[in-house]
Amino acid sequence: MTRRDVAIKAIISDVDGTLVDSNDCHADAWLEAFREFGVAPPRQAIRKQIGKGSDQLIPCFLSPEQISSFGAKVDQRKGEIFKNHYLKKVRAFPGVRPLFERLVRDGKSVALATSGGADEMRYYLSLLGIERLIEGIVSSDDVARSKPYPDLFHVALDRFHWKADEAVILGDAPYDVMAGAKIGLATIAVLTGGFTERSLREAGAIEIYPDLPALLRAYHASRLGRA
Repeated sequence: MTRRDVAIKAIISDVDGTLVDSNDCHADAWLEAFREFGVAPPRQAIRKQIGKGSDQLIPCFLSPEQISSFGAKVDQRKGEIFKNHYLKKVRAFPGVRPLFERLVRDGKSVALATSGGADEMRYYLSLLGIERLIEGIVSSDDVARSKPYPDLFHVALDRFHWKADEAVILGDAPYDVMAGAKIGLATIAVLTGGFTERSLREAGAIEIYPDLPALLRAYHASRLGRA
């Protein structure tokens, strides 16, 4: 039996950029935080790194000496800025609940894996209305390293007792795809996070859709619909 013949029993979904329209908000919050500490990377450079957690994003723009001096403060300020000025601007992407309802109806389990914090996730869950449709959440509090390291997805597999060939990631960034590939997890990607189809395909995404409604329409042809 090949990998593609194995029925999918579980979906590990990213949140930012996949379920909610937040990637630009995160980029703007990071830009403001860096500027407060006298660092001014181009916004587009920051935008390309969204999808990583702060532990992986900050070293892209600060030297080791700067990280030692004020890296933690930049991280803290970014969180404050995002919570106070951007969180309530985030909106749910269309199609999240219908897709999750379809998955659960088909007997598949769903978990969320996010580098976001507790305040963000509480807001997102209320926004999406999917609390009763998911098994649980793996967050940055559960791991030492964020994507593109596979720690979030590895914890999800262990916590919910899933095998890699019976699960699939739903994500929007090349970092989701790269992280999953390191532990044998395939990724179905959507273009809602602002990354190009080419970058997702080069990272190894097995399927790419414009958005979640398009994925739902193609459900039977997708790996998700594998009986």
